[in-house]
Amino acid sequence: MPRGAIATAGHNCPLSGAPGSDMSGTSERIDFLIVDDLEENLVALEALLRRDGLGFLRARSGEEALELLLQHEVALALLDVQMPGMDGFELAEFMRGNERTRQVPIIFVTAGSADTQRRFRGYETGAVDFIQKPIEADVLRSKASVFFDLHRQRRALAAAAGQLEIQVRERTAELEDALARLKAESAERERAEALLRQSQKMEAVGQLTGGIAHDFNNMLTGIIGSLDLMRRRIAANRVDELDRYMDAASTSAERAASLTQRLLAFSRRQSLDPQPLELNALIRSMSQLVERALPERIELTMALQDGLATALADANQLENAILNLALNARDAMPDGGKLIIATALAERGAAPGDGQFVVVSVSDTGTGIPLDVIDKVFDPFFTTKPIGEGTGLGLSMVYGFAQQSGGTVRIDTQPGEGTSVKLYLPTTDRAAIGESESPAAAPRGAGERVLVVEDDPAVRMLVREVLEELRY
Repeated sequence: MPRGAIATAGHNCPLSGAPGSDMSGTSERIDFLIVDDLEENLVALEALLRRDGLGFLRARSGEEALELLLQHEVALALLDVQMPGMDGFELAEFMRGNERTRQVPIIFVTAGSADTQRRFRGYETGAVDFIQKPIEADVLRSKASVFFDLHRQRRALAAAAGQLEIQVRERTAELEDALARLKAESAERERAEALLRQSQKMEAVGQLTGGIAHDFNNMLTGIIGSLDLMRRRIAANRVDELDRYMDAASTSAERAASLTQRLLAFSRRQSLDPQPLELNALIRSMSQLVERALPERIELTMALQDGLATALADANQLENAILNLALNARDAMPDGGKLIIATALAERGAAPGDGQFVVVSVSDTGTGIPLDVIDKVFDPFFTTKPIGEGTGLGLSMVYGFAQQSGGTVRIDTQPGEGTSVKLYLPTTDRAAIGESESPAAAPRGAGERVLVVEDDPAVRMLVREVLEELRY
């Protein structure tokens, strides 16, 4: 047997196989690199390890092996240690120094002594094992099979990762398309909502202006008609019935002023004078007024909580708000029922904002509010009453007053069972003030000069005449 020739224990291996041939018949083969300076050893190793899917790259020198390594992917390198020129150890060192070949597992095949020093040098250069000649075929096949399977699994993982990356890219593209569609749909929905809000706003403005125009027309008719008749009667020297026309004009003017105040309350621009007040005392003082406004078939009940915190609100506007709610409750009970006016300390979080609130609730056992219109009850001039029986400003005035006072209004209703309107007002630590004295009569002057600045000629004339009547 020549130097370094491979003999297998217990096997007669045919010496066959071409250099670099693919004996598996598959294009996705896995390659082993076998390096030996003897051709018969290359053939013997190839014959020993042949299996489906495995190909071989043969090299008879270290230089030839390096050239193959730079051109091909290798699952395992079987290196003969003793070769002319670059031996197996030097080849292994070159492989470990190259980024492309650094991870290739190396098994040294040696016919020489496998003493500890040689093994240590082999492992130092990156070998994973030593095979001593003559080779035990089963041992070599077993070890080679491990690296074959590892490389195949690594390829499968790489393929799966590549496929996964493709799927991720495809899914990402689908998600980007879906996101773009969602953005477009969202933008379209926002445009539609903006158009709807604008439409609703214009509808509300139309309803508001229509209601104002209708009511002011009626009031102006009373004022202008009365003044015109007064002018005609004076021209005809018929002054016996002027008081009747003056009263009609004054009544219409007062109604117009009241409507203006309600509009200011709704818009939260009315002049308020919030003062500390005893809520229970104010409601008790209103009881007779409320009772007179109710028919006998409606029972009035007061449920006033003792020790209630001091509220901070405009007493006059609060009385108007409670009276409006009581009248609405009355109209919701045409066949009679119960009207309950209650006070309580509101629970934390029941009203927006920080601090403590007291709540005045006006509840009835009437018809309730239809759920399809509950969102519109605070709109100005919205009413469910027949024409001529309501202005539609009561609840909007209450809402505006509550908001301007730093509180809010909540409505609980059950159609056919009744409604409860809750008016939340802020509290204060300041002591409540007593009832204010009646305003004194306007002081009369003694010829003092007053400068009147007013851009409206009619108002300017009236102010001047009133001051002159008071001797200014």
